[in-house]
Amino acid sequence: AADLADRVGPAVHPYEVAALLEAEGLSADVIRDRYGHPDLFSLAAALYERVPRSFPEPAPAPDPWRPDHVRCLLRGALLALPGLAYLLTAPLWSSGGSTSPLVVAGVVSWAWGQALGHRAHLRMTAGRREAGRTLLAGAPPGALLATAAALAAGGQAVLWVAAAQSAYLAAAGVLLVLARERWLLAALSPLIAGAALL
Repeated sequence: AADLADRVGPAVHPYEVAALLEAEGLSADVIRDRYGHPDLFSLAAALYERVPRSFPEPAPAPDPWRPDHVRCLLRGALLALPGLAYLLTAPLWSSGGSTSPLVVAGVVSWAWGQALGHRAHLRMTAGRREAGRTLLAGAPPGALLATAAALAAGGQAVLWVAAAQSAYLAAAGVLLVLARERWLLAALSPLIAGAALL
């Protein structure tokens, strides 16, 4: 029973020690023959009296405010990578006003994504499934709204590009809120490969 001292020390009542001894499988015969006590409760009371009380400090809780620097760097790179696509395709764009609808769609997507991300993080307290439902309900309307804003800004020529940009931003927002940065990195790997080749 000496090897149980570390588990007997924190006990606050002999009955806890009795439960511990019983869980260890000590039979009435072993208690009588080996330890010289008439029953389990007598041995438990003796151990409770003999072993000094020790209440170990709980393990320190992880600091929720300590940033994960690698993850922050990855998220920052993921947020900046789509801008690389604009740099790579800049020679294809004419200066005839085709960028304004994309900027409008980008701003609307960004604003909608921020609001949706905030809402999803609030729903995260109810669980990832609830946050996922919020994102599923909110991301498609945001992409449609941003595409409509691009169309209203006179972007018929770049409507499909604005729609793709809006869909990407909605999907990226979902992945970032659900902490799926690696999936987003995998989705952007063709862009990274294209930039490396140029």
